[in-house]
Amino acid sequence: MKKRAFLPLSLALSVSLATGVTSDKRVAAKEADPQSALQPIASSVVTIAHRGASGYAPEHTKAAYEMALQMKADFVELDLHMTKDGHLVAIHDSSLARTTNAEEVFPNRSPWLVKDFTLAEIKRLDAGSWFKKAYPEHAKKQYEGQKILTLEEAIHFIGKKNKHAKLYIETKAPDVYPGMEEKLVQILKKTGYLKKDKVMLQSFSEDSLKILQKIAPKDIPLIQLYSPGMLKGKNLKNELNKAAEYAEGVGPDKALVTPTFMQEAHRSHLLVHPYTVNTKEEMAEELSLGVDGMFTNFPDELLSLKKKPYISHGVASGEITSTSAVLWTRANKPSAILFEVAEDPSFKKSIKKIAGASRQHDFTAQVKVDRLHPDTTYYYRAAALPGSFSATGSFKTAPAENTEKPLTIVWGGDTGGQGNIPPFKSFSAMADLHPDFFLFSGDTIYADNPTPAVPNAPSKTMEDFWAKYKENRTDPNLRKLLQSTSTYAIWDDHEVSNDFSGPSNPLTSTGYKAFKDYWPIQKERSDSEKLYYKYSWGNTLDLIILNNRGYRDPNTKQDGPDKTMLGKEQLQWLKKELLHSDAKIKLVASSVPISTPTGKPNARDGWANGDHIDPNDKTGYEHEFKEISDFILKNKIKNVNFVTTDVHFADMIEYDPDHNGTVDYRELVSGPIGAVTIQPPKLDSTFGPKRLYAEGGFFNFGVLKADPKNGQMTVQIRDENGKIHYEGKFSIS
Repeated sequence: MKKRAFLPLSLALSVSLATGVTSDKRVAAKEADPQSALQPIASSVVTIAHRGASGYAPEHTKAAYEMALQMKADFVELDLHMTKDGHLVAIHDSSLARTTNAEEVFPNRSPWLVKDFTLAEIKRLDAGSWFKKAYPEHAKKQYEGQKILTLEEAIHFIGKKNKHAKLYIETKAPDVYPGMEEKLVQILKKTGYLKKDKVMLQSFSEDSLKILQKIAPKDIPLIQLYSPGMLKGKNLKNELNKAAEYAEGVGPDKALVTPTFMQEAHRSHLLVHPYTVNTKEEMAEELSLGVDGMFTNFPDELLSLKKKPYISHGVASGEITSTSAVLWTRANKPSAILFEVAEDPSFKKSIKKIAGASRQHDFTAQVKVDRLHPDTTYYYRAAALPGSFSATGSFKTAPAENTEKPLTIVWGGDTGGQGNIPPFKSFSAMADLHPDFFLFSGDTIYADNPTPAVPNAPSKTMEDFWAKYKENRTDPNLRKLLQSTSTYAIWDDHEVSNDFSGPSNPLTSTGYKAFKDYWPIQKERSDSEKLYYKYSWGNTLDLIILNNRGYRDPNTKQDGPDKTMLGKEQLQWLKKELLHSDAKIKLVASSVPISTPTGKPNARDGWANGDHIDPNDKTGYEHEFKEISDFILKNKIKNVNFVTTDVHFADMIEYDPDHNGTVDYRELVSGPIGAVTIQPPKLDSTFGPKRLYAEGGFFNFGVLKADPKNGQMTVQIRDENGKIHYEGKFSIS
C-alpha cells in the first residue's frame, strides 16, 4: 500500500510536497468549505503543459518544452515509448506516422511503430514540419527539422532551461515495452529527478503503476489515468477506492468530470487532473467543478485565466419583454462585470453596462437592459474585469404589443433531487429545439437533498444554498440552454425545504435570497419577495407567473374560505390578469398541481384535498382554487392553461368543473428533469379532470408551440433525448 496516509492532514503533506506548497496552506484550503466536494483538495490548481505547449509548437519537441517553461507551467508532460533497441523516447503515439515524416523516409515499413525502429533510425526523422499543415496559425520556420528526444535528452534540456521545472511522465502502452518502468526509474535517478518535488508518474495501466509503486521511492506521486471506456458500467466509488490504494490522484478524460466524480475522488483523497482542457470555457467549467489541476495544450491560457477574475458559471438572460431583458452571470471573485448587448455577434455597436460582483451576492451580477427592439435576436457577453475572458449568450425579445407571432417554449422542473445530479440531458434536448424561452417551473435545486455540493443536507446557510445553484450550473447542458435562450424561473418547495410554507419557515428568506441571486429577475418581480408577474408575447401568449410558496398558510391548516396559498393580493391580481388578457393563450405557471394530491396526509401541498385517498383529509387548498375556477367559468375566459411540474411524471389534463361537456381549462404537466421518477396516481375528481395522457418512470420536459395564424396550440412531452412521447393539438381560435 502506498505511503500516502488516509487522513486529510497526511494527504496535505504529500500533495503539498508534490506541488511545491506548504501543508499549512493545503489544510487551510481544505477547511475553507468543509461541506463541498466541489473544491480543490490541493492548495493550488496546477497547470500541466500537455506534451509541452503543444498548442503552439510541435508536441514533445524542444520548442514545445521551452515554450511551456517560458509560460511558467507547473509541470511539463512527457509521454514515453521504447525503441527497438531499448531507448525511452518522448512521443505520444505508438506510431511515428502522425508527427514525423516516417512514411517518406521509410516508405515500406508501415505502420511505422516506434517499437520497430532503432533510435538511430528515429533520429533521422523530422518531428516538426507536420505542425505547419496541422496548425498553420502557429507555425514557425524553426519548427521544421525538430527531432524526437530521448527521455534523458528531454530531461537535460528542460533542466538546463529551468532547474526548478517539474515533470509529469506517462508510461504509454507498457505491456508492449517490458521493463520500461525500470528504465524510467533508472534515468530519473541518474538525472536527479527521482524526487517527490520534481516528478509525477502517470499511466492508463494499473499494472504499470503498481510496478512503479514497488521500485520507486514511496513518496513519488502516482496518477491513474482514465478514459471514458475504462469506467463504463463500473462502480465509480469502488474503482476510485481501488486507485487510492496505490495512487495520489487520477487523470480522467474531461468528459468524466462531474459532481459525482469529484465527490468520489475527493472522498478517496485523490487529486483530480483532467485532460485535455484547451478552451477558456472548458477551463472555467473544470475549475467550477473543483479540479486540482488540468492538462492543457495552452498553458498560458489557463495561467492567465487563474490570475484574474473570470466568469465561472456561464451567463443567462431572463424576464424578457418586448423592449427589455435582465442579464445574469457569476465571477469567481470580486470584480466589475462588463455586459455588452448587440444585434450582431461581432458587437460592433453594443450597449454596455457595468455591474459589481460582490461576496454579498456570491459574486453574481445582474443588469437590466432597456430600449431594445421587439421581436429581435440579441447577442450578449459578460467579462469579469480586468480579465478578458467573455462568456456569451443570446435571446429574443418578445413581439410588440397587439402582434401575433408563432412561439415555441420549453418547460420543466425538478432538478437535482434524490441523488440525480448534473449532467442533465434534457437541457441539451431543449436547447436543440431553439425555443423562444424556457420556463423553469420550480425545484430548480433541491436544497434539502444531499449532493456533492452539500453532502450534509439539508442546506442551512446562505453558502449551502449558493453551493446548490453553482452545482447545477456546472452542467454544460444547462449552460447550453441558458446561453441560447431566455429563462423565466419560478420557485417551488425544494428551493428552501420540502413542502415549505413561506411565512412560517425560518429558512424562507435565505432560500429566497439565493434564488434571486442565481436567476435573472426583474426588480418588479423580486421586490418584497413578490415573485409573481405577467409577461406578454404580443397577443400570442400571456405568461402569468404565480408565487405558490411565499404567501401560503401552513399545509396542515384545514381547508376553508380563509385558507390561502396565494394570499389575498395575489389572488385578486391573478383574476385581474386573466380577465384583462386578450392573448390567444393564457399560460398560468403554477408550481403545484391542481388534481394530483401532493404532500403528506393531513398536510396537503397542492390544490387538491385528495378526497379519493381520504375524504376526511381536508388540508388542500380547494376553496381557493374553486374561486379561481369559478372566475374563469363566470367570465368565459378561453384558452387558460395551467403549466406545472412538481409531481415527477408527465400528465395532460382537461377540466370541465361544471360538467357541461365543455373544456374550461387545461393542466400541462412535465417532469422530472433530474429527480426521482414516479408513476401517475389517480386524480382527485373535484374539478372534473379528464386525462388525455399520463406517463411516469422517465426524465422528460414539455414543449408548447403556438401558431396563432392557424389558431392552433401544440403540446408535446419529450424524453431527455428529445423523443416525443405525447403530442396534442388544441384550438386557440
